[in-house]
Amino acid sequence: MTDIKLHDGTDGLALASKREPPEIHRVPIRFEAHDLFIDVKADRTIEHILTIVATDHALLVENLYIVREGEDAPLACEQPIHDGHERRHHVHHRQPVTVTVNYQAASHHHEFRRHATLEGVLDWAIRVFGIDASMAGEFELTRTGSTEELPLSNHVGHLAGKHDALALDLVRGDIANGGHHA
Repeated sequence: MTDIKLHDGTDGLALASKREPPEIHRVPIRFEAHDLFIDVKADRTIEHILTIVATDHALLVENLYIVREGEDAPLACEQPIHDGHERRHHVHHRQPVTVTVNYQAASHHHEFRRHATLEGVLDWAIRVFGIDASMAGEFELTRTGSTEELPLSNHVGHLAGKHDALALDLVRGDIANGGHHA
């Protein structure tokens, strides 16, 4: 092993052993309805997450974007991952999703950004189907052909996955009858 002298006259090997390890953060990610965790150095940018997801799924970075949980604007690639936020990062394909909502004998279609929530889709569906505002709270969305209620916080893009279309049914949920339980 050779000794390395740095320009400031210190021993390179000794300096390397005294260096603090880089601070690593575990970043929660959601992509195509899969929850992932990526360990990254504190100084990494959003582009780093996009590169990891794109590489792991044989995609191009430029076809993806990230939205932080609870925010509406996509994050810039050069933005630091860690700027005081520890919330989940949602990775989405860039192309929008055409959502078809079926109710009774009718269907309506609308294009949504992939990070739109089902709450926004439900609000749109209630408007276009002319549901009375006093009954709006009784309605929910399910995948077409399913009876399982979908959480309103879900992103359209996570449900659609790599597809550009999503079919949902607008259904009346369980209605409380106001009975007394002993």
